[in-house]
Amino acid sequence: MQIITVLSSAMDMARRNFTRGEQSMLIDIFNGMALTPGILGQHLTVQIEDSFDLYPGQYEEKWGVNRLEMYDKIKALSALDAIFLELWAVGFWALGDGSLLDSYLSGKTNLAVRLTEIMTRLETSAEMLEKTKGSFKSAAVAEAREIVKEASEILGGMI
Repeated sequence: MQIITVLSSAMDMARRNFTRGEQSMLIDIFNGMALTPGILGQHLTVQIEDSFDLYPGQYEEKWGVNRLEMYDKIKALSALDAIFLELWAVGFWALGDGSLLDSYLSGKTNLAVRLTEIMTRLETSAEMLEKTKGSFKSAAVAEAREIVKEASEILGGMI
């Protein structure tokens, strides 16, 4: 878990160079993006350029970003920070259904926090199942199954 915490912190630090609107745009344009390991850190410039060129004015209006300021910030990133920023933007979509945007942008939710939540859900589910061991309690078992199913779906999206 320690490595996940370090990676989460590095991604968080990389995103802090950008305004909330710029961060929102990054998350938006990386929706559905599959990163290629061999060119990590290089997707960012292409995605930004394509987004501005293919949809003129859309992102400026939607997220209140300035094209030139975005370009300058992207160019100023180290190669490692560009990788972390890509992972951060794509990582949002792996963490859930998109309802976590405010929490993700504020830094309250990240990979480490979400994995901890999932582990807690699984532990709670296991405790519930343990309580039903001596007698058959279908409602408790069904609830525990639902918790395990939700946790599995979230983990499946992260792998």
